[in-house]
Amino acid sequence: MQENYGLLINDPDTIKLLDETCQPKKACQGTPWYTVLSNVKYQNSFNYIGAFIGEREKLIEDGTPEEFDNNGEMSKANVRIRCEQSDMVMILLNLAVIPDEVVKKMILTPGW
Repeated sequence: MQENYGLLINDPDTIKLLDETCQPKKACQGTPWYTVLSNVKYQNSFNYIGAFIGEREKLIEDGTPEEFDNNGEMSKANVRIRCEQSDMVMILLNLAVIPDEVVKKMILTPGW
């Protein structure tokens, strides 16, 4: 993730602390990580339509008027902007785990 996208899912300070921690006598078990958008209820609540949905731009409503090309298809610019709207949900939900130096360089305006 760091190499490809410039972000870490886990904070390096937290990883270091966990590496230095001894196993307790009564440990919590189960999965400590939860991806909010793996739950369809939250996907709907956040109006998130994942990239795995074909032609998702037709399902995303962001208030911008639809623009069509000469073939009657939604323009590439319109598709890109609509998909950005849904992808922004994923970024904002993961903002806490994105390193500060990466976040400070992000410009989250249309076309990001």
